[in-house]
Amino acid sequence: MVARGFLDLPDSDPRDAEVILLPLPFEGTVSWGRGTARGPNAVLDASRQVETWDEETDFDLKDISFHWSQGVSPADREKPGAYLDRVLEAARAANEQDALVIGVGGEHSVSAPLAIAAAGQEDLSGLTVVQLDAHADLRETYGGSEHSHACVMRRLLDRGASILAIGVRSVSRNEAEHGQSTGRWEPWYAHRLAAEGEREDPLLERLRSIEGEFYLTIDTDCLEVTHSPSTGTPEPGGLRWWQAMKYLRTLLQSSSRKLAGLDIVEPVPCEGTTVNEYSSARILCKALAYLHSYSRIAG
Repeated sequence: MVARGFLDLPDSDPRDAEVILLPLPFEGTVSWGRGTARGPNAVLDASRQVETWDEETDFDLKDISFHWSQGVSPADREKPGAYLDRVLEAARAANEQDALVIGVGGEHSVSAPLAIAAAGQEDLSGLTVVQLDAHADLRETYGGSEHSHACVMRRLLDRGASILAIGVRSVSRNEAEHGQSTGRWEPWYAHRLAAEGEREDPLLERLRSIEGEFYLTIDTDCLEVTHSPSTGTPEPGGLRWWQAMKYLRTLLQSSSRKLAGLDIVEPVPCEGTTVNEYSSARILCKALAYLHSYSRIAG
């Protein structure tokens, strides 16, 4: 009997998979709501309710071979830094396969090792990170830890990455000042994007202008709270669904740049609703449909 995996499709051997999903059930530095450790399994369960055919692109996700990895579970009382080191090791091993590696969180701190593994080197000066997020996550430390989810983009900036932060609506003055001082942090604030589309066309042009390798990290709280009601740190005023999809489609349907890897983080299952995990599963499906439908059209 063939095991069933993501989208309730047959779970492929990792050596044959086009997409490897790496579950990372971690909540070692969460600062408010808890439950991100249960996120990956909830996203897997929700994916089994998603139609494989994408009506927007006319692409059927059953044409992709998926492998849902064993993932990386935190050990009892394991320090965040030690856990993230193991995530880096697992992500590097997954990237040795000829597949797109998708991290499924868990809290946002896991994105740093995932991006490093996807880039294939510690120096990220050649990598653009596209971040869909309510928060800047640029703190030097938070809660006494440099590995906090609130510091993850700071860690990537420290390694030379350039960051496009889309949908941000919660950021401290110190974070903004530090990001601007690097010349490599480019915020697209939610309130400006919502102002009658005032800055939407410039953002789409900016996404089209990205060249080379990029890494995509999606925090579910980038969306309006109706789509992510139980994420760890919800923020009103987020991106609307088709607004976010427009950004993803513009980013992913291009031959001038290469997706090195992606992740979705901070989904929190909540009793009485499946909206958060279902939205996360659907985001992954839309991203893959955009990516693969363009590859098919472009030949």
